[in-house]
Amino acid sequence: MSEERKAAERLLLRLLGLALAYAALRWVVPEIWDKLSPFIIAIPIAAALQPVIRFLQKKIRMKRSPAALIPVLLLLFVFLGLLIWLFTIGIGQATRIVNHSGDMVTETINSVREAMNNLLTSIGASTSPGVEQWIRDAITDATERLRQWGTGFAEQLVTFSISLATAMPYCIIYISFLTIGLYFISKNYEEIRSYLPGGMRRKQDSTTTKLTNSTLRSLFGYLRVQGTFGLMVWIISWIYLTVFGFPYAGIIALCCGIMELVPMIGSGVPFIVMAVIQFLLGNTRFGILLLVLTAALQVLRRVLEPKLMSNRIGITPLQSLIGMFVGLRYGGILGLIGGPVLMSVLVGAFKGGLFASTFRDCHVISAWMKNRLK
Repeated sequence: MSEERKAAERLLLRLLGLALAYAALRWVVPEIWDKLSPFIIAIPIAAALQPVIRFLQKKIRMKRSPAALIPVLLLLFVFLGLLIWLFTIGIGQATRIVNHSGDMVTETINSVREAMNNLLTSIGASTSPGVEQWIRDAITDATERLRQWGTGFAEQLVTFSISLATAMPYCIIYISFLTIGLYFISKNYEEIRSYLPGGMRRKQDSTTTKLTNSTLRSLFGYLRVQGTFGLMVWIISWIYLTVFGFPYAGIIALCCGIMELVPMIGSGVPFIVMAVIQFLLGNTRFGILLLVLTAALQVLRRVLEPKLMSNRIGITPLQSLIGMFVGLRYGGILGLIGGPVLMSVLVGAFKGGLFASTFRDCHVISAWMKNRLK
C-alpha cells in the first residue's frame, strides 16, 4: 500500500472520529449529564475534600467511612445555609422587581433619555440639524427597545420564580442524591481516581491523558479565578452601593457580579456606563462614587489575580478574544464565558502535537496531488 493511500485513509478515519465526537457532544453528552449530573458534580467536590479526609484519618485516627462522612455533612450544612440565605435574598429582590418592574423600566428609560438629551444639548451647537435629528431618532429607538427588554425581563422573572417554587421538591431530591453520591465517591475516591485521567490505571504518557489533564487544569483554574472575582464584585458592590444610597443596589451588584465572569469585559464596563450617565444627569456625586468603586475593584483584581491564577489558562489576549467571539456566536452568553477555555484546549492540543500527524498526512497528499497535476 502506498504512503499516499495510508495518509488518505488516516485522514478519513480522523474525519469519521470528528463526526462521531460531534454526535457525542450533540446528543450523547447531554443525555449523560441529564441522567448522571449529581454524581458527575460529586467527583470534583470529592477530590477537593480529600485533604480533609486524609487529615482526619492521620491526625485523629478515624476510619475512612466517618472521615468521609463528617466533611460531607459539614459541606451540606454550609451549602444549605448559603442556599437559604441566597433564596431569602433572591425572593426579596424578585418580589421588589416584580412589584416595581414598571417603575424601574420607566426610571431607567427616563434617565437614559435625559442623559442623552443633555449630551445633545451640549454638542448641539457644533452639529447640523439633520445629524442631531438622526441621533434623537436613534435614541428613541434604543429607549423603546430597552422598554421592551425590561418588560420581557420582568415577565421572565415572574415565570422563573413560579418555576423555582414548583421545582423545589425536585431540588431537595437532587441534593439528597448529590450528598449520598458525594459520600460514597469520597469514601472510595482512590479507587475511582485510578480510572480517571492521570490515574494509575491510565497510561500517563498518552497524548489523550496529557491533553485531558491540561484541559482540566485550565478549566478549574479559570472557573476558580472568575468565580472568586465574580463573588467578590457582587458582595463588595452590594455593600458599597447600599451604604451610599444607590437605588436597587442588590440588583445592580448582582448584574455586575455576573458581568465579572465575562473575560476582558468584567464589571468595569457597566459601572463606567452608569457613571457617565450620572455625570450627564448632573449627579456628580454618584458618578464619582461609581468611578471610585470601579477603580478599587480593578486594583483589587490586579493585586489578587497573580496569587489566585496559579494555573493560568495559557492563551494570549488575542486568542482569548477570538474564543469569546466564536463562543458568543455559537453559545450566547455561556459561549462567551466558555469560549476562552475551549480555545485553551485547542491551543494546548496544537502545542502538544495532537495534530502533527494530521498535518504530515495533509502534506503527503498535497505533494502527491501536485505531482499528479504536473
